[in-house]
Amino acid sequence: MLKSLRLPLLLTLLTATPAFAAEGGLLDINTGLIIWTILVFLIVLAVLYKAAYPAILGAVEAREARIRELLAAAERDRTEAQALLEEQRRERDATRAQVQEMLAEGRTAGERMREQLMSDARREQQELLARTQRDIRQEMERSVAELRVQAVDIAIAAASKVVHRNLDDRDNRRLVTEYLEQVDPRGSSAPVGA
Repeated sequence: MLKSLRLPLLLTLLTATPAFAAEGGLLDINTGLIIWTILVFLIVLAVLYKAAYPAILGAVEAREARIRELLAAAERDRTEAQALLEEQRRERDATRAQVQEMLAEGRTAGERMREQLMSDARREQQELLARTQRDIRQEMERSVAELRVQAVDIAIAAASKVVHRNLDDRDNRRLVTEYLEQVDPRGSSAPVGA
């Protein structure tokens, strides 16, 4: 580009020197100078049109094309970002619904487990109560049987004493009553003198 500007610059210098050397000064109209100036301008314009203008125009067009590409890429990226955002929202909503469903299932399972545990506890309580009542009933029956055996033993012991002493009716009653009083109220007997 500098090579193409050397010639017009050299011509301008050669033609400008006589204009300053003239006697009239700077304000005089010099037609030769005007012609040379127009000629140099046209040559510089032609050289610029041939050498610099295509490069400048190419750079401007390349920049314009690059800007268009960037705008298109930005639009594609914006569209893709919107699509990704929508997909992310759908996934978030699906995840939220899945979490809610899992929480509901957990609550239901917890309720079922609680009901099962309560049912098992009630059943065990009923079994324990029935077993305890059965044990108490068996213990009472055993105690009553022991009492009967002891009462029979007492009656036999009282009868043998009555027979040995050969007492009257009043003495026999008193003797049996005394012997019965010696029996422990909890079911064990401690016969005195038997």
